[in-house]
Amino acid sequence: MKHPDTDAVAREYAGQRGEKSSVDVLLVNPPTPDGAIWIRSQHRVGRRSRENMIWPQVSLAQLAALLVPTYTVRVVDAVAERMGWKTFEQILRQERPRYYVTQLTAPTLQNDLYGTFLAKSVGSTTITFGTHITPMPRETLGPYPSLDYGLRGEPDLTLRDLIDHLEGRALGRPENIRTLFRKHDPLYRPTEVPPGPGGRLDLSFIKGLVWRRNGEIVVNPDRPFVRTSTICRSLSTTACRCTST
Repeated sequence: MKHPDTDAVAREYAGQRGEKSSVDVLLVNPPTPDGAIWIRSQHRVGRRSRENMIWPQVSLAQLAALLVPTYTVRVVDAVAERMGWKTFEQILRQERPRYYVTQLTAPTLQNDLYGTFLAKSVGSTTITFGTHITPMPRETLGPYPSLDYGLRGEPDLTLRDLIDHLEGRALGRPENIRTLFRKHDPLYRPTEVPPGPGGRLDLSFIKGLVWRRNGEIVVNPDRPFVRTSTICRSLSTTACRCTST
């Protein structure tokens, strides 16, 4: 007995319906487990806000500033918007981002990674950063196959480095981005990475990255810290044209 295989038909119909990405990168502070205000930040371990204060998503804004205008970007702060998963999923299906970048913390881990499950269902490459993935990279990627990449430590340049190489744009960066990479790590050299077996890239040279290679979780060397003055000067002429929901 041979079971029917309609994958090709499903892909054809999806194309006819115009199911394609409306944005390159979706940067998200996802909905919380219980609808309360939770704090997710590079500088705070995840917890409920005792003061009911919305913690500003400076890290998402900074990531966006490093990506535009090369890539189209949208920022969604579901906590500030008091947004539930139903509305959040509608945004995902509307935007169908090529890259889905999420914050996550240990107290909200399974809840946060539900977003990567939804993102994979619309064809996104999923990326995470924060205070949980940095000290526990293998134990974060291992149990969650819907998570493609992790960014350890400061995520800013690692995210730009990763997307540029996946998109084949590492050698065509704007001058301010080239300057930022050069000043933060004198040994850094962008490169063109030829696809390996199955079209996969060897990303072992991207510092700060956690990724999968033939089923193995690979933790790359740490990335040097970025001097704040350097990043501010490099982005001073870049207008962040991302949209916030």
